[in-house]
Amino acid sequence: MTNTRSNIPAALLVALGLSCIGILIADFWPFLQKGLATQVMFSPDETDFDQILFHYSTLPRLVMAFLCGAGLALAGAAIQTVLRNPLASPTTLGVGAGVEFALTIFLLVAPASMAIFQEAFALAGGMIALGAVYLIASKRGNATLWLILAGMIVNLLLQSASQIVLLFNEQYLQSVFMWGAGDLAQNGWEATQFILPRVIIGMIAVLALSRPLDLLALGDDTANSLGAKVTVLRLLILGFAVFITASVISAAGLIGFVGLAVPAALRIAGLTRSRDLMIYSVLTGGFVLMIIDFIVRQFNGLGGDVLPTGAATALFGAPFIILILRKARIMPGTQSEDQHSDQEIVSKLGLSIILGITLVLGIGFSLFISLDGNGFAVLGLDGDSYDILLGRSERTFAAMICGAALAVSGTLIQRVGRNPLASPEITGVSSATALAMIIALAIFGFAQRAELMVIGAAGGIVSLLVLLVLCRKFTHAPHYMLLNGLALTAILGAIVRIVLTRSGTQTTMLMSWLAGTTYFTNMNEVMIVAGVTAVLLIVAIALRRPLELASLGTDQSVSLGLGISGFQFAMMLLAAILAASATLLVGPLSFVGLMAPHLARVAGYRLAGGHLLGAVLIGVNVMMVAEWLARNLIYPAQLPTGLIAALIGTSYFMILAVRKR
Repeated sequence: MTNTRSNIPAALLVALGLSCIGILIADFWPFLQKGLATQVMFSPDETDFDQILFHYSTLPRLVMAFLCGAGLALAGAAIQTVLRNPLASPTTLGVGAGVEFALTIFLLVAPASMAIFQEAFALAGGMIALGAVYLIASKRGNATLWLILAGMIVNLLLQSASQIVLLFNEQYLQSVFMWGAGDLAQNGWEATQFILPRVIIGMIAVLALSRPLDLLALGDDTANSLGAKVTVLRLLILGFAVFITASVISAAGLIGFVGLAVPAALRIAGLTRSRDLMIYSVLTGGFVLMIIDFIVRQFNGLGGDVLPTGAATALFGAPFIILILRKARIMPGTQSEDQHSDQEIVSKLGLSIILGITLVLGIGFSLFISLDGNGFAVLGLDGDSYDILLGRSERTFAAMICGAALAVSGTLIQRVGRNPLASPEITGVSSATALAMIIALAIFGFAQRAELMVIGAAGGIVSLLVLLVLCRKFTHAPHYMLLNGLALTAILGAIVRIVLTRSGTQTTMLMSWLAGTTYFTNMNEVMIVAGVTAVLLIVAIALRRPLELASLGTDQSVSLGLGISGFQFAMMLLAAILAASATLLVGPLSFVGLMAPHLARVAGYRLAGGHLLGAVLIGVNVMMVAEWLARNLIYPAQLPTGLIAALIGTSYFMILAVRKR
């Protein structure tokens, strides 16, 4: 059995290698038939367009795919070994988002004379992001769940910041967005010549440290007792891993999940020694990305558009996370530990008073007070102010209603799933809703709000059903539901990127909507979503007793007479409809559906009815504040409300995460 298992990585590598040989033969075949293979590689005929295209586009793209895949897989293997975390990678730990944000700022702001510092800027962005994740998770002993949560927080924070920058530089939006989606298309050998020495240097450095990596894999105490300088080694190896990642992203954009899926697959296949894992990761990662890119190239040119390889890679890599979670119990912590880890950080009475006062004063403040560049300006009550007041009312109440809808949705998901870290955006509901609407609008031409709401709700429901099926094996344990939800969100996000790169002139509008904007709302739509939210909130409150039973767990609920499966589906259906309604009105919003019920619970709203009302009060206030800030923070320009809400949410969870308890 052991010998058979040890042969799996070799057999996998041979199969992938043979597939890549087949790809090379397929690409070279037109020239092999004519005996021009050597010529097209080294000295193409300048009068033959096919030879020029192959030599300066296809051939460097093949080399680039191998180098990027090899580098990212090696970086992922090193990070996983150092942190002893099978779900760690440049993507999940915020390194990719840090590099992408740094390069986005650099490309849009830095003058051409600063180009020589681009790589250093990218490296700094990746190191700062990884450092932030590590500092947050270190407060929790670098537990697997908290590393991934910290990475998610940093990722969302940096992605929100990147979107803000892009939305104010629309002239660069399509090209930067395509680069951010991971574009391996080449028009020469310059990018390959840039990345080749850097990836080789990183590989040599990491492979040279493979023996100390074996010591780190044993644990810090054991490594220290054997004479290893754990902190120095960890920083060195992480530094080289980030250097490789920064080099790849600088040259080709963000390519996700190769650094996670490849080393994780090799570990499952039986590789344990660090040196073997690193060598196999280099070859396997290179071959895998070559194969994925070859598949992508077969779809290029359809409709005149290009399919980004980086986004397509997530479609192959993210499902593998789900496979990992189903194959091995990587987190032994119990569910009860997760549930009772909350501390009451603010009193329920104090929070209720603050929220009530804020709501009353905030509505008046939001409607009548703004910034005009010189300070606060008060809106008068003359006839000319009516249109301004109407516009502010539409936007303010749209944001508030969406906050309420997402708060109820998140509360239902958290209570029924018995998961204090679940929410519409993290479980994939918001992403599925947005994706369904984008496909319906951009590809099939649906434009009616009623049609889009039905389609979006259907997408959210399907996403929730898939998540429940995936987590059924683990009785919906919080960490497995969270990580499977993140994998689903990654898959759906990749499809969104692919659709956006093929949406042409609609990209700017869709990007604004995806960032969460109240700009396009009108009062009729606000009232419709308000009615849906009010009705479903009343239904949820009327079902507060079954919600309490559902929170006790499957066995207890069934013993007390609750048909848990049917009730769970009904509550998830309500949650999906609420998320779809909010997404239709404003766009997908991050963290509101997670933060509102979470803060309500730690404030003391424990019973289902109070939990729902407390979450609604928090969600309404958060979105009201976010909308006013988005409208006035950089007047006369405006920011997307959803991005401001995301910044508020990530700030809250940053503070929560760095607490010892």
